Amino acid sequence: MATWNPGPDPFPAGEIDRITDFAYLDELKFVRHAKVHTKKKPESLWQLSANFRARMTVHPEEGAPYALTIKAPRGLYTDLASVPQELWAIVGPIGRHLEASVLHDYLYMAWTDFRAKAVRRDWTFADEMFLQGMKVSKVRKRRLIHAVVRSPIGWAVFRKKPYTLKERMEAWLPDLAPGHGREG
Repeated sequence: MATWNPGPDPFPAGEIDRITDFAYLDELKFVRHAKVHTKKKPESLWQLSANFRARMTVHPEEGAPYALTIKAPRGLYTDLASVPQELWAIVGPIGRHLEASVLHDYLYMAWTDFRAKAVRRDWTFADEMFLQGMKVSKVRKRRLIHAVVRSPIGWAVFRKKPYTLKERMEAWLPDLAPGHGREG
């Protein structure tokens, strides 16, 4: 069985002023599981079949700007863009915002591998990265989408994790192995 190694902390060490030079480094690749369905949140049939990375320049409030690469790992389950079905007429789960949404989902879980408790600056970074990713993808409603994730609802989702990403990845990675339930 594969074991999860979270790699380096994807969050900046301190408060950030802004993010610039955002670029996606990989194609977004999924597997859609027809027979395997996770019963724990996030409930989803979509799983990353390859790592998905983005690079950016982080401008901290103090100190010099630096390059940062974040990686949503192979094996991560996602519900694509986490949009309630009632809002799909405005913004659906698939669209130009998809790549930024997957990285955002990853960051909303990743803090659990590096912190005992959620930290607001990590939440702020995740949401600002999301906005920059949507800007690069030319999402027209990005300010509206960003405002929703920056609401108290977004903070509640970020901080309330009944699991760690390590626990989830160790359960999810075997789903990519041969015989994981996709056949027949």
